[in-house]
Amino acid sequence: MNVMTATIRSTDSRRAAARTPAVGSANSKVTSIAQRRRAKTGPVLPNYSAAETAQATPRSEASVVKVLPNSRFQPAWLRSLVQVQRASSVAVMLILGGALSIYGLTVYSEQRWSQEYQKLETLRLREQQLSAVSEVLKHQLAKEAENPETGLASQKPGEMIFLPPIPVGRSPQSATIPSPEPAIQRQGVVETPLGY
Repeated sequence: MNVMTATIRSTDSRRAAARTPAVGSANSKVTSIAQRRRAKTGPVLPNYSAAETAQATPRSEASVVKVLPNSRFQPAWLRSLVQVQRASSVAVMLILGGALSIYGLTVYSEQRWSQEYQKLETLRLREQQLSAVSEVLKHQLAKEAENPETGLASQKPGEMIFLPPIPVGRSPQSATIPSPEPAIQRQGVVETPLGY
């Protein structure tokens, strides 16, 4: 009868066993569960805890020091590309600022134009209303003038007054003011006006 026994090892004993091979393990009939699993699936990777991983990471980063390249030893083409990049970034910023300011001025001018256009439309409407009121008043005055009770006389073509035009070379300011003496002499004669 074959008797098979199994032993359970702690994690510390597994690490020690993994480091040093057991003597006579090939000759013994007792195999551990870990050896059986390794035989089926392959070698077992060490199981590090999160604390061990966190401690190991800063050590590896601290040991690596990067040396920055010296700008004096850069090739001329690389330095010229860096200068072109700086100049182009400044140009882009200027163009962007100009575009934003032009956009803002355009929006502002459109708003102002729409406000002023609304004012213009309001003024046109008021002008039309005033001209309509003016025409209504003219019509009412004409109706009242036709009424004989008002005492207004109707126009006749024979009673119209025609004034001679002023000569071009003579300005109204240079005209001589007539003296009041001839008017005093004519006071005895009453002149009736021909029309208004």
